[in-house]
Amino acid sequence: MINSRKAVWAAPVVVAAAIGAIIAYAGPATASPDLPSVTPEQLIANVAGADVTAFSGNVTVKSNIGLPDLSSLESIFGMQANGLVSLLTGTTNVKVAVDPKVGARAEIDSGTSAYVAVANESSGDAWLYSSASNSATHITGASAPSDTATATVPTPQTIADQAISAITPSTSLSVAANTTVAGRPAYTLVLKPSDAGSVISEVDLFVDATTWFPLGAQVWSTQSSAAALDVAFTSITYNAPAASLFSFTPPSGTAIQNMDMSGSDKTGTATSGQTQPASPTTKVVAGQGWASVVEISGLPSQITDALADPSTLASSLSQSSGSGHGRGGMGNMGSLNQLIGSLVQQTAQGTLYSTYLGALLVTPSGHVFAGAVPASAVQAAAQANP
Repeated sequence: MINSRKAVWAAPVVVAAAIGAIIAYAGPATASPDLPSVTPEQLIANVAGADVTAFSGNVTVKSNIGLPDLSSLESIFGMQANGLVSLLTGTTNVKVAVDPKVGARAEIDSGTSAYVAVANESSGDAWLYSSASNSATHITGASAPSDTATATVPTPQTIADQAISAITPSTSLSVAANTTVAGRPAYTLVLKPSDAGSVISEVDLFVDATTWFPLGAQVWSTQSSAAALDVAFTSITYNAPAASLFSFTPPSGTAIQNMDMSGSDKTGTATSGQTQPASPTTKVVAGQGWASVVEISGLPSQITDALADPSTLASSLSQSSGSGHGRGGMGNMGSLNQLIGSLVQQTAQGTLYSTYLGALLVTPSGHVFAGAVPASAVQAAAQANP
């Protein structure tokens, strides 16, 4: 995430974030400080050119992406319903710490359980830990370990990086009223799609007037009168966090699942019959700009098969979270089935996932179409590109 300005704001990223429940938000504005005038272009240049800095603080996350009430869920990914699930339909408080040269950490404490994501740049590994199931996933071989930890929970920087990468002739820019976020004066940069057709109506970025660091972000949908996604710091410091925050030792008795992302065995040599998977590619097959529908190619068959069959997807997610058996196993499966069932619809074109932020469709032949567009748009694109 630290270098995510190099990323492209592709519609499937928005949809995947909504479906995977790793993007969500909370309202930032409190006051209108008097600041020097700045044009949208100057503000963008300042944000893009700012030095990547170390920081830590608390982020409040609120989500309204069109899901039903999920408060009855027992658990998901080994955590109680008022933990990670609140990233989908409620409000969540997250502690975050990032030092580009050392690592990244995100922690959710729901009061009854905790979820921790930690990455260390020097050791080149990352940990995902849930106290509810007393289980952890140890990730090694990732090209950017911090991406693993920080992608678990959104920050304003994530959204700002992606939105700035999206600026094309299809986007109109303006600077709205100044505001205050986490006690710091901030500018408001507004990005609006110039053309109709996207379910995204506006993205608001709240930028620190001194450091040019993104302090808050909101994503608005045409399908709701409230912000669909809204994230903001409630407190922040730009001092380097303690290095000890980026090291993690699982508690005694933790069930650990190892995940090697390098495609090699423990000795660093290629495992017999194993090849590094090709990176997925996207191709625009309908619409343009924010209303583009892309076809995603190169996804492993295990992923497309699971997306096409919601029950298989729930089973796969339960197993990968380390909670498909033992403590909370059956309850977790029921929670996952309920969650995925609230997103999915079987159509003539295939399995359709839809939220206020867009839609994703998997055809029976394994083709994947996605966009920040209404469900009907991805269905039409799939029908026109069999």
